[in-house]
Amino acid sequence: MSNATAAHPLLFEISLLPLAQTTFQVDLDSARLLLILLALGGYWGFQQGFRNMITIALWTIIAYLTTVQGGNIVVEILNRFWVNGPRLAAFALGRPVSEAPALDPLIATDFQVPLFFRMVMFAVLVLLGFFFDRSATWRGAPKEPLAKPLGFFAGVLVLQLWANAAVVFWETFQEQGGTFGGPLAQVLNTLPNVSNFLTSLIVIFFLVLMVLIVFNFPKVWKGDAGGGGGGGGGGKR
Repeated sequence: MSNATAAHPLLFEISLLPLAQTTFQVDLDSARLLLILLALGGYWGFQQGFRNMITIALWTIIAYLTTVQGGNIVVEILNRFWVNGPRLAAFALGRPVSEAPALDPLIATDFQVPLFFRMVMFAVLVLLGFFFDRSATWRGAPKEPLAKPLGFFAGVLVLQLWANAAVVFWETFQEQGGTFGGPLAQVLNTLPNVSNFLTSLIVIFFLVLMVLIVFNFPKVWKGDAGGGGGGGGGGKR
């Protein structure tokens, strides 16, 4: 979270949604930078429409939950599977599990390595979102009445997840004694950590997605049923 300093005396508090039941504080410079990022994300999502943001948003959420909020959980799971790999293989082959050796952890427990792994994995998962977005069946022009406003929300969510992931990784890096300067460090030091706020936005995104699926599923099912009936009427005796 950003704290008030002598250089930034203007501080205000933002109440979050009941889903998070907490507040966070940002100074004026942090708020300005955050609003610029949100505006860029909103413009991008507004131009794309909600349909074209779904895949990217879903993969970004997966990346954020597994590598940012999940912390070292992913690393621990991979190490556990690696360590117990011979035992799993022995169990699958019907051999005595107790006789199978345990391997050393695949990823070192030193924090710098897992942090680097988390950062790389976050980037890879986000790139997978762009890769699968090209072939997504729900892609299409934003013709629906709410396509662009909902796309605006999705764009804001995606860019804020990217920005907050960078902030969390940066704070973790600093906590472990790492440091570097330059404009990038200044930007990361200015951006606020809004992890609790993002939890509410992620829940809202899935609620919106569920509502759209529920309201559109009958139309899809009716269209499939009608198409099947039309195909059957084309036969000749």
